Amino acid sequence: MFVLERTYDFKELTRHNVHTHSVLSLCAKREMTLEAMIRRAEAEGLKTLAVTDHSDPGDDIDTYAGFLAYKEQLKRIETPVRVLIGAELSAYGVGKFGEPYEVDKALDFASYSHIHYHLDSWEHPEDRSPRGYAAHELAVLNALFETDRADNIAHPFSPTKMHFFSEEQKAETLAALTDNELGDILEKGERAGCSWEIHTPTFLQFTAFSRRFFHLGREIGVHFCVGTDAHTLSALSPAGLAERLAAAAEGKRLP
Repeated sequence: MFVLERTYDFKELTRHNVHTHSVLSLCAKREMTLEAMIRRAEAEGLKTLAVTDHSDPGDDIDTYAGFLAYKEQLKRIETPVRVLIGAELSAYGVGKFGEPYEVDKALDFASYSHIHYHLDSWEHPEDRSPRGYAAHELAVLNALFETDRADNIAHPFSPTKMHFFSEEQKAETLAALTDNELGDILEKGERAGCSWEIHTPTFLQFTAFSRRFFHLGREIGVHFCVGTDAHTLSALSPAGLAERLAAAAEGKRLP
């Protein structure tokens, strides 16, 4: 399910935040209640707010119960913002998924992570070189796209969770993906009805990859979404974000 029309206009993309964490994620600030997030989204002029709390293997979080509770809360909150109650779900190995299929399909928005390598439960490749991880990520995504579980890919290819790598090695995992490989997987995701998140922390840091990712995606005609991975209210719609993302898409960084 594509949650917004295909567009490559960063001003429009940044009015839809599809990656945010509420108090149901232990890493989020206590200010991130559902109503507070919605009111801040209203004040910032957001059109769409997707709440995507973590759903990782072994985290003891009942994703479905949280979904039902928030849907009940939404009935009592009047807002012009389109609020989607989803989750940051886990494709934690090749053909390995953290939630039952029925839970994925019940959510408003199933956004999948494939790169939480910092978690003990996550599958790692036998080849633990940057190229080995790049190939493993492609294999995980290919298996995911054989299903209809995913609406979106959260922080695609982001090496930020590879704490065992140096900054140079993290960049090498992105450079290890060829244009043909990247184009093929982007196209496969589009055919599967899955959008690709422009994950703002990654996009702004690894601009050489961001340029390739964005321009290949636009050439293929994929659906992009923007997600700030917000854990605080101030991160729901940072000032100047559209301009900084547009610069990163050209391989540049703004101050």
